[in-house]
Amino acid sequence: MNDTVLLLVGLLVACGPKPGPDETGVETSETEHSETEPSETASETETGGAPDYVACSEAEARLGYAACVHVVADEPTFELVTVPGTVFDQLRVGKYLVPAVADARLPPVFLITSVFDLHYDFLVTAFPDEFAGLTTDGYGDLVLYPDTREFFAGTLSLYLDGSEVFYGFTVWDDPSDDTSTVTLDDVTAAWETLQGQFPLGPLVFMPNSGAQIEAASGWTDAPFPIGGLESDVEYEAYNVGEAYGTLRLYTLSDLEDATSDAAYGYQDILILEEAPVDLERVVSGIVTGTRQGALSHLAVRSASRGTPNCYVQDPLGALDAWDGMLVRFECGETGWTVEAADPDDAIAWWDSIRPDPVDICPPDLTQTAYPGLLEVPTATALDRDVATCQFGAKGTNLATLYQRIDPDLTVDGFLIPFVEYVQFVETATWTVDLGGGPAEHTFAETIAAWHADELFLTDPTVRRDRLDDLMDAMEDAPVDPATLRRISDRVVEVYGADTVMARFRSSSNAEDSLGFSGAGLYTSESGCVADEYDGDEDGPSRCDPDKPEEEGIRRAITQVWASVWGMAAWEERDWYGMDQSKVVMGILVNPRANDEQANIVAFSANPGSPGDPRQLVNAQEGELAVVEAESGVVPETILVTVSGGVVTEILRVSGSSEVPDGEVLTDLEVTELSIALEEIAAVYPQDEAVPKGHEVVWDTEWKILEDGRLSIKQIRPFLR
Repeated sequence: MNDTVLLLVGLLVACGPKPGPDETGVETSETEHSETEPSETASETETGGAPDYVACSEAEARLGYAACVHVVADEPTFELVTVPGTVFDQLRVGKYLVPAVADARLPPVFLITSVFDLHYDFLVTAFPDEFAGLTTDGYGDLVLYPDTREFFAGTLSLYLDGSEVFYGFTVWDDPSDDTSTVTLDDVTAAWETLQGQFPLGPLVFMPNSGAQIEAASGWTDAPFPIGGLESDVEYEAYNVGEAYGTLRLYTLSDLEDATSDAAYGYQDILILEEAPVDLERVVSGIVTGTRQGALSHLAVRSASRGTPNCYVQDPLGALDAWDGMLVRFECGETGWTVEAADPDDAIAWWDSIRPDPVDICPPDLTQTAYPGLLEVPTATALDRDVATCQFGAKGTNLATLYQRIDPDLTVDGFLIPFVEYVQFVETATWTVDLGGGPAEHTFAETIAAWHADELFLTDPTVRRDRLDDLMDAMEDAPVDPATLRRISDRVVEVYGADTVMARFRSSSNAEDSLGFSGAGLYTSESGCVADEYDGDEDGPSRCDPDKPEEEGIRRAITQVWASVWGMAAWEERDWYGMDQSKVVMGILVNPRANDEQANIVAFSANPGSPGDPRQLVNAQEGELAVVEAESGVVPETILVTVSGGVVTEILRVSGSSEVPDGEVLTDLEVTELSIALEEIAAVYPQDEAVPKGHEVVWDTEWKILEDGRLSIKQIRPFLR
């Protein structure tokens, strides 16, 4: 900050109003704060009458360093909670959270931004009890949407306008959802609380999206000043550099659909009409048509990944002619450039930004039996490696677990080896053009040809269309009748009847490892042997009368096999440098659960808080999903302390949105689960080398079955 600006700041601090409760309307009544209630710890300060809370001092005691403050009472404190701005009109920038509801879990806080530049990281690290199990989607619900908002969140910055300086704040919503656009009442509530904790000077509201600018333009009776309604900025860089990729032009609504469809990836440069709240998928570069701010999620993520990111006025118009083309794009200090790219240069650049390659085991096709989970050899690390290369990680992990725990926690199951998938793709055919015109080719020939095709490797649109067609063809393809009969006979042998609905679960050699989780990439499907061989296609299912259509096992099996070639799965594996020619799919077969009482995801230690030994348990009622649930549907979250084989504390962090009292699990059920999980963590073998500075936590999935019995259905390592 130069001397002129420092002088201006000093004048602003000295002469600016210091609003107290009467001026801002901020009440000094206490706000609930998790275990420690502010009603017992808040008091009036001498500076502006702002309440003085202790949540930040408690966080500092836990962490060993300061994470936040509740009041910005002077210029040194403002310097502490902000960092130098990187855009032309923001000299310093910081972040805040203030309650949007009376029972918010935290009082007003200003993050020490040099320590935490993302709100999510701040919440789960500084307040691990209050926000245990919080996901990034869950964080979005907390701050963006009126129906679920617990906090107003945004930035607080020192702005420069010509020779004038002023303090400004933003309030975040979701620019892609016009129902979330902040209202005058929203901003007033945020401003009143912020101003009460910020006596340095008046705060100016700075809209940060097109919808906010449009709304704020009509707020003639706003009790706060409004800035930023007009801008002549044509270009601004947040992370300078070059990128190679296919240019993809999206409005925010188009971007939402493209994200759901996995229509873009790390080989793409996104040109966006407006800046979204976040973009967690890796891309080569980002250009937005609205300014982002130095600490926007996009700016922080692009800086950490080393990918270029800039604002361009009307980027969809400026770059329309390049849509869908492979280009070299540069965000420079003062402007941008774009030019056609050579595919070899693009491939070399993509290789330079990817993480170190993850090795996967080559498939072992010597195993042809369908062993039960208790029959798979898992005694030694070598046994487990061999099994993973024959049956896949998910099936091998569960077999390894079941052979070491109480049988009452298990369900019957068996494994279908990789050899059946390989036999399928090497014999089943479809009509496809591999360069010589439409002709009959096996799926294996197709996959090999595409991975030698530069267009497939460099153009995500071509790749996505081809993979979608391949998956459809694989799902519809016949399975060798002898193979289908062997699997059917094994289902009947294990479950005692052909009317038991079986669950065919993906078990590839590219998932559930320390280097590559693969969570959510592949498909699991249910199938009924009786439906397969009843001689007709008429429903309902003979295994489940509630299913109006038949669910034969052939289609269940081919859907699992085909899912290995989903676009999202291909992109994720490619980002991690996996050899796609080695990727194969096995199948883990379990009985499908009916009318279960609860679904549970439990970690053997708190995954978001290094050093915290407490188990994290997320539970949801009945068949409702714990992960990938609909927006606004949240599970019960519990932290459990186990000491000496005994549960000593059950801390219910938050309740399920789907049950009246929020409690999915009873204390007795939590205790049973936690003791079992503690024993699992003690006996489950860890074969992979753990990177320095990290530790392994076990990520497990459970059900409480219809009869009340607890069972575990999956285990995989999680690196924290």
